[in-house]
Amino acid sequence: MREQSDVIVCGGGLAGLTLAYQLRKENPEASVTVVERTTRPLPEACHKVGESSVELGSHYFGEVLGLKDYLQAEHLKKNGLRFLCGDSRGPVAERPEIGPAEFPIVPSYQLDRGKLENDLRAFCEELGVELLEGEHVRAIRLGKDGAPHEVETSAGTLKGRWVVDASGRRRMLSKQLGLRRPSPNASSAAWFRVAERVLLNELVPEGERLWHQRDIDGNRWLSTVHLMGRGYWVWLIPLSTGYTSVGIVADAEHHPFGTFNKPEKALAWLREHEPVLAERLEGRELEDFRLMHDYSYLTERMISADRWACVGEAAAFVDPLYSLGSDFLGMSNCYAARCIGDDLRGTLEADVVEALNETWVRVAEDAARTLSGNGEVFPHGDIFGAKLWWDFFNYWSFMCAHFFQEIWREDAATLRRFLGMQARYYALNSHAQAILEAWGALKPTPFGGRKRFIGLPSFPSTLADQHLSLQEDLDVEGTWAKMESDLAIGQQLVAEILAHALRDLGPETAAELGRRAGLDASWGLPLAGERIDADALPRRQRIEKLPRIARDMERALGRVDPGVPLSELLARALGTGAEAGAEAEARA
Repeated sequence: MREQSDVIVCGGGLAGLTLAYQLRKENPEASVTVVERTTRPLPEACHKVGESSVELGSHYFGEVLGLKDYLQAEHLKKNGLRFLCGDSRGPVAERPEIGPAEFPIVPSYQLDRGKLENDLRAFCEELGVELLEGEHVRAIRLGKDGAPHEVETSAGTLKGRWVVDASGRRRMLSKQLGLRRPSPNASSAAWFRVAERVLLNELVPEGERLWHQRDIDGNRWLSTVHLMGRGYWVWLIPLSTGYTSVGIVADAEHHPFGTFNKPEKALAWLREHEPVLAERLEGRELEDFRLMHDYSYLTERMISADRWACVGEAAAFVDPLYSLGSDFLGMSNCYAARCIGDDLRGTLEADVVEALNETWVRVAEDAARTLSGNGEVFPHGDIFGAKLWWDFFNYWSFMCAHFFQEIWREDAATLRRFLGMQARYYALNSHAQAILEAWGALKPTPFGGRKRFIGLPSFPSTLADQHLSLQEDLDVEGTWAKMESDLAIGQQLVAEILAHALRDLGPETAAELGRRAGLDASWGLPLAGERIDADALPRRQRIEKLPRIARDMERALGRVDPGVPLSELLARALGTGAEAGAEAEARA
């Protein structure tokens, strides 16, 4: 055990191992020590949550770390995210299904965490990382005025120029420095494995031919499957070892943690809320059972010019709905690796550290806003389908683009410039979520959706184009120009979500939708002029006049005709129509 290292990483889980691997790849002369209390061999599957990755995290593992060949050989390539809304107690074939019709071109993976972390430990050692297994981090003492940091372990005291907290939910530095910030998301999770494949197709009788025919290549089972209900969702994740991970995620408002926090309670909960899945699991032994109570939290800071960083769950944890854990891990690792590398070369700038920290903290805040308050949205295929259209577009347009195009490697002035762009996306996202939440709260039926299947993304569509654009290689100015263009499309998309909500709820509820969403003309949504006029034209002429995003949304979600012009619905929602004023007066 060396007494002093350039970098000491406290924790050898997925975040700590990938950071150590990245640091040695990018800085071969740097000395890196990882302190981890567990020893090999680790259980091969599901000893931790976080098996499902999406585009950003997969790009980090595959391209930034260079592990693409390994992932394709040893883990499962993922068929996107798949969601089933509607009547959770009814036949699965009758539930609106939202997901990819074909295998996504931009790759993502289903990861066996135990296998991956076993292999990463070996990869790190091959690169010269010092891996201290079976050693417990007892304390971190931050050095002042350039003095080295000290990490007290069960084997002795280590000194390091940089110290990185990768201790997961233990969050040693965050607690020590008082960095924790509350999250708006009050949800909990329980999950377990079964030692066999539990396939979505098995939950639907063979006689439902049209439903099964949608699975053109027989790859539906490779999706991360979400069974959606009021205030909850249940995941099904296939693993390369042949196991299936099953998880319950529920918000406290609708489902108290005590109703599913033990194996027998979780199975009873499934029998009540997802009886078709519960019947498939009947008699199966649960290989393990894990819990995360009130799991979401944010942070004031993930990195400091005082030569420390918190990565992965040691910084923040938002929500697992969109499998963003690996995304935040990859971003925090890259920001930390960039700053550590700069420091070791003597070029670290405090302004760069601050800009990267602010970017990461804002992205986490934005994701927490997106993934909270959705309990009334989940059962509705039309509302949740609209939400997914926006959330995916927003994710690919800024968060992924910023990472894929490596804006985080740029100078402080460029980083600050993109922070301004990020704030504009954040504001638009807040408007979108407010409309969706109000729509869900005011929906008069327990679940809804006109379409049995919503392609996500469907080809051809604006959303599919956005997904494919992740493969583009752009310079800084090209990235900025595309973000500007995408923001304008995003404004059109949010306007169309508002139009769908207004039509669905009708004239009696339009004013209340506007009030609950805080709708204001200052939002600048392009739902006026020619767009409004086109809506009143006969079908063929209307479709020709509509912007592309409106046609795409209509194909995806269907169209409700309330018999009232959209212009009148909008006026009521904005509180400018005579009837809207009367309704508001009566309500007062």
